Amino acid sequence: MVMGCRRKGFTLIELLVVIAIIGILAAMVFPVFARARESARKAVCLSNVKNIALAIQMYLADNNDTFPPEEHRQEAYDYFAAAPGGAPDRWPGPCEGDPYRIQWFANMSNPYITWPVVLDEYIKNREVWNCPSAKLISGATFILPGPDWLGYLRANEGSWGGEDSPGPCTHGAFPPGWGGDVTDSILQQRSAVPGTSWGQEGDAANKAFVQTMATDEQNLYDVKLVQFQDVAHAPVVADGGFNRNFFSLGTLAYPDVCCAECAGVAPFQWGWGGQAAGINPCPDGSYCADCMNLHAVNRWWTASGYDVHVRKSTARHLGGVNVGWADGHASWADSQRLCAMSENGELEHVGRVCVPTALDGYLAECGTPPAGMVFLFNTGPRGPSWNW
Repeated sequence: MVMGCRRKGFTLIELLVVIAIIGILAAMVFPVFARARESARKAVCLSNVKNIALAIQMYLADNNDTFPPEEHRQEAYDYFAAAPGGAPDRWPGPCEGDPYRIQWFANMSNPYITWPVVLDEYIKNREVWNCPSAKLISGATFILPGPDWLGYLRANEGSWGGEDSPGPCTHGAFPPGWGGDVTDSILQQRSAVPGTSWGQEGDAANKAFVQTMATDEQNLYDVKLVQFQDVAHAPVVADGGFNRNFFSLGTLAYPDVCCAECAGVAPFQWGWGGQAAGINPCPDGSYCADCMNLHAVNRWWTASGYDVHVRKSTARHLGGVNVGWADGHASWADSQRLCAMSENGELEHVGRVCVPTALDGYLAECGTPPAGMVFLFNTGPRGPSWNW
């Protein structure tokens, strides 16, 4: 009797078991690979931060231990006090109002005092201003030709500053050579930083300077080292995002959100969402006029049920950020630890843009917070702070 040959192979159940095992192993291994990749990026970024911190030290040594200056000319202050060219209401700070704002816009419009330009002769490599893990970028935006930037703005006032084409008082200016193929934003009707446009949608500049490191420029204009209590606790450069030239607690600890202590900003947005409407919801769903500046957390985090992993994802490097300090050293710092340092008054020259967004401010304006609410800080400001 001839026996038939039996075909050997895997059964469906056996295949499903093998696939399940492979899936489990992949789920275990992929996070390890992702963490290893992020660790490598973190090391590259820390090296870049260290290079910038050392460049700042060299600048200080050449300039009597004094940080780069701000715009001091009264004619510049007077010019911006008149709100030249108008200013769109949708921006958080128009070119008018209190003296601090006027001074801020004068500084933003001077292409030659921004720190990447000032430090360029010491760094020699503009790529160090980039973090490989950055989600938000800034950089060269409004390009002004020639050293007489103020005279050029006066001569071309009708060509910038309107609602559809805001000028340097909302963008920040750089000199020629930083905007790639944009050498004159007014003449070409274009901004330079990739991801934004002026004139035509999607008209990104070619080879413009991109910056994903932030400096504490605005807090340290003309400041001398002797004014610090502890230079090892004063950050001068760190991972950054949309805000490239100042630190608040939120932008320092969580750079991939525009301003983590302020209201209505999602991690994928560049701007202060909901501000144009004039009101924002409190996390409990109610509305009040003052809650625009009194959110304890952003809507993206509120919606997640205050999941700590969601906030941690905006900390850039494995729950923390790379920071260069005023004494020249650079280190990785846990974002929650930075918040605690700010609360304890240990961080120097780090302001709080949304000053009332503390537990005590929320209690005063919005009442009892929802269960599970976590605040970046509990009490009012310690040190320099601003409420725009």
